[in-house]
Amino acid sequence: MQYKTVILFFVVSSFILLNAADAKPKKFKVRKEDSQVEFSITKWAIFKEEGRFKDFEGSIIYDPQNPAGTIVDFIVYAGSVDSRNEGRDNVIKSNEFFYTAKYPTLTFKSMQVQPKGKDSLLVHGVLTMRGVAKNVAIPVKVAGLHYMSEIGTMVGFETSFTVNREEYGIAKNFDIIGKEATIHLLIGASSKD
Repeated sequence: MQYKTVILFFVVSSFILLNAADAKPKKFKVRKEDSQVEFSITKWAIFKEEGRFKDFEGSIIYDPQNPAGTIVDFIVYAGSVDSRNEGRDNVIKSNEFFYTAKYPTLTFKSMQVQPKGKDSLLVHGVLTMRGVAKNVAIPVKVAGLHYMSEIGTMVGFETSFTVNREEYGIAKNFDIIGKEATIHLLIGASSKD
C-alpha cells in the first residue's frame, strides 16, 4: 500500500512539473512563410484597393497560462509593399505616402495586453509609421498552439484593425482615397523547445 502511494505521488508530481514547464512563457519568432501583412483602403469612395507587405519580422513572448504577460515586437519593411501595380507601389513608397527613403520601417511595440475572454486579447502598444508614433489598441484572436518535432511549438494569431492615415502624415493631399485604412495580419510563429 505504501509502495502504491509513493508511485502515485511520483506520477502526480511529475505531471505537475511537466505542466509547470509547459506554462513558462516562450519567445516565438514570426515565420514569413506562415504569415501575411495586408492592407486595404477605399478608392474614389467606390471600391477597395488591396495590398500587402512582403518583408517583415517580429517576436512574440507568449504564455497561454498568462496571456497578460504577452510581449509583441513587430517590424514591417515599407519598401516591400506590393499592390500588384509597380507604378502604384512607387507612389506608395514616395515622400507623399510612406517616404521609405527616410522611414524604411513601420513598427509596433506592445505596452500592455488584456485578455478578453477565451482566445481573445486586446493588445495596447505604439504603432509607428512615417516617423509618427501613436498609441493603439489592437484586438487579437489566438488561433492556438501546436507542437511539431521538426519546428518546435507553433502559435497563430489574427487581427484586423483600422488606422487613420492622415494621423501619420500619409497621403494628406490625396482625397481620392479614404482616410481609414484596414490592416489585416495573419501571424504564424515558432519557438524551438
